[in-house]
Amino acid sequence: MPYQRDPDAGPYDAESDPYIDPNGVLKNILGIRNTPDLNKAEANLSYLRAQELETSPLPGNFDLDHLRKIHKHLFGDVYPWAGEIRQIDIGRGNDLFAHHVHIEKEAGKLFRQLADENHLKGMNAEKFSERAGHYLGEINALHPFREGNGRSQRAFIGQVAREAGYEIEWSRISREDKTRGSIESFYGDSGNLAKLIRDNLTSEKEDPSKKP
Repeated sequence: MPYQRDPDAGPYDAESDPYIDPNGVLKNILGIRNTPDLNKAEANLSYLRAQELETSPLPGNFDLDHLRKIHKHLFGDVYPWAGEIRQIDIGRGNDLFAHHVHIEKEAGKLFRQLADENHLKGMNAEKFSERAGHYLGEINALHPFREGNGRSQRAFIGQVAREAGYEIEWSRISREDKTRGSIESFYGDSGNLAKLIRDNLTSEKEDPSKKP
């Protein structure tokens, strides 16, 4: 189910968003003042950083601090607040993600559960995909950062997968399918995310290029 916004919180309004400049563009360390150019630079730079994580994953305990380190690595070239928990409420349409003051508490519960499941190690592909889809959806519902949540979530779950002996071929999944799966999981159904993971999952010993 969607997280409910604190009824005492002020209205969600872009004008009160401390992360954007007067032109409505996210504040960045590149000095870019228009959204299309910022989006392009962000995509290019974060892609290069994501490639680094493929070969040199960041050490961590698969908790909120670990996720923050991943976000900072991916977006530290672009945003001065990379790796920081957002300090405002954000949403998609009329639905809001976790109220910002609840993120650390809810994340603590979620990542303790992940640890209790031994970070999904020792599971067969079906079970791993089911649980990975669940955690991907729950992290998405938290949406801990002002921007860059999806890429950080996938990098995090991708590292969980590698340490469990699997590889998720995210590049094979379309943006539309990822968005649809995230929306469905927001309302409590992570089944589509689990299926997307299962359909694009390989083991360490399997050549992903041979998947149909």
